[in-house]
Amino acid sequence: MFKKFIAFSLVFIFILSSTLGVFAGAKVPTSIESPKNLSLRENGESIIDLRWTNPASIMKVLKDIDNSEYSGDLAYLVDWKMNDSEWHTAIPSSDPNFNDDVNGQFYGHVGGLLVDEGNVSETFYVIWHLFPEKTPADTYDLVNNTYYFRMRYILEPYANEFTPIYSPYSEVAAIGKNAAASSITKLDPPKDLKVKIEKNSDNKPYFQLDWSIPQSISDANKIRPVYHIVDFKIGDGKWLSESVTWDGLPVAYSSLLTNTYDLDPIEENLVDKVVIEENVYYFRVAFVCKETGGNPIVSDYSNIVSTKVPAYSDASPWAQPELDKADNIGIITDTLRGSDMTRPITREEFAESAVKFYEMVTGKKAQPHPTKKFLDCDNIEVLKALNLSITAGVGDGTKFEPDSYLLRQQMAAMITRTLTACYEELVLDISGQPDFLDQKEFAAYAINPAKFMAKYKITVGDGKGNFIPNNNCSRQEAIAFLLRSYLNGDQYLK
Repeated sequence: MFKKFIAFSLVFIFILSSTLGVFAGAKVPTSIESPKNLSLRENGESIIDLRWTNPASIMKVLKDIDNSEYSGDLAYLVDWKMNDSEWHTAIPSSDPNFNDDVNGQFYGHVGGLLVDEGNVSETFYVIWHLFPEKTPADTYDLVNNTYYFRMRYILEPYANEFTPIYSPYSEVAAIGKNAAASSITKLDPPKDLKVKIEKNSDNKPYFQLDWSIPQSISDANKIRPVYHIVDFKIGDGKWLSESVTWDGLPVAYSSLLTNTYDLDPIEENLVDKVVIEENVYYFRVAFVCKETGGNPIVSDYSNIVSTKVPAYSDASPWAQPELDKADNIGIITDTLRGSDMTRPITREEFAESAVKFYEMVTGKKAQPHPTKKFLDCDNIEVLKALNLSITAGVGDGTKFEPDSYLLRQQMAAMITRTLTACYEELVLDISGQPDFLDQKEFAAYAINPAKFMAKYKITVGDGKGNFIPNNNCSRQEAIAFLLRSYLNGDQYLK
């Protein structure tokens, strides 16, 4: 996030300054560092961009001034020359010969500049800054001439409270005929992109994007301005970049290199509304650099992030591929999304999953039972499962026991009832399927459903001939069995 430093006003300083002009705390430095990484870039035919890095010690000077540690101002001075001419040396505003119309372009307050994440600042010079007799119709002649720039800082006191302190000069930067070419041919993409949903003062959502800046990008930014562009889409829709060019995408503020961006699609006229509850929003970020002449270099995109809650927080290695497939085809419910899938599934959670499976397979919207209710559960999804005969409740049918864990044999029965609701032509064929070794432990209603599931490889139990009917069914097992029921349909629907 860029920073802007503002020095105290002269009047305020006069009021607060002591006779020495120095407050308790940081002392006036005895010397200051020079600007670093000075570079030049042609930005159109009549503009030269001047770019440099402010050392950390300079940023500390600004902070000390901003905190009223002493009363002064930090400014920059830019000298220039063309070819072998003498230097045009910038002078501070305190110089009696200072003329704002002539010298003001080459003297400026460091605290008034925008500074990016790497403490890089930038200013520009149109040709009539250098040659006041020129007009907007005139251009730099970079083919036949070479333009040289150097700069330094000056720490100036208010009311002569200390002697002005000049930094050494930066290295000389050149552009034009005899300048060594410095070019950028490739940009690395942003790394580790993340998104957070935030709310503005009107309680409206927007998206905070954060990423890491590769060192190669920080180095490139010292030579040429590198900034980010944001691409996004909603659900299965098209990326914004598929309908506009790169320069039509949301862009960094002031074209500064930053590692964060607050995207409000409404404010930027990209969408009419943002509805987090109904839509999934996807984002990716790239870096852009305009080389001399204006030709853009665009990096590959970062990783894609979305507002979609991850399918699970934890799962066994064997289950992860199937859970990912189940998520892709829409089997995982909102209730289970992001949960620990190794935990037992409740009767309520499975009923919701079964209804979601039914609606996905049939394309029909399930309806709750028109008359029957449960005394201990008013979940509309459970009442849909009741209407579909996926469940009949427990005991006399007046209760559902939503929080009770689902046993494996109960799961087998509920899955086969779900498949029966989905496919009218379904026959629970168990011919040729041997008994389980632990079949005596089954409730009678669950034997055939379990054999059906074993025959069609929805689940084969422990792989040793046992089904383990009275063990709790885990969330990952339940979702995996529903997925296999879906994928293996061509076998049992023949």
